[in-house]
Amino acid sequence: MIVLGVDPGLSRTGYGVIEVKDREPSFLDCGFIATSTSLSFPLRLKNIYDTLLSLIDKFQPEVVAIEDTYIAKNAQIALKLGKAAGAAILAAVNKKKEIFSFTPLQIKQNVVGRGNASKEQVSFMVKQILGLKEEPPPDASDALAAALCYLSYHRYQTHLEGCEA
Repeated sequence: MIVLGVDPGLSRTGYGVIEVKDREPSFLDCGFIATSTSLSFPLRLKNIYDTLLSLIDKFQPEVVAIEDTYIAKNAQIALKLGKAAGAAILAAVNKKKEIFSFTPLQIKQNVVGRGNASKEQVSFMVKQILGLKEEPPPDASDALAAALCYLSYHRYQTHLEGCEA
């Protein structure tokens, strides 16, 4: 199973791709989609959308795991983050991918064990879990963490289904 994790952002949307074989996650790719402030807002969203479409075509994930936007102190920022998340959701829907979203609290709790973990702690744990030589950039690390969170959720759901039989 291949999972694409996405950490939506207008300036930088992080992405991370992991594959699971024999219940073990392995790293495939990560990075971020940077959008230029010189572009109009709609063109920045299109850049995010188009790049995610390309990543979906390249890696063929079964699932896209998206970090939910958080409640920002600035309403304008929250709205823009929500629109960036919308571009990611639309890309996944148009490629007929299953979508799961997780709050930052759920992701941190799952990957680090504490919902109030710092970005540095998340990045460190992503590096450890995936056996990376270096910590990924923050946006990519958050996206990989979202993908890992989905895997944990999927294992739990599979376990529950096995218990019902």
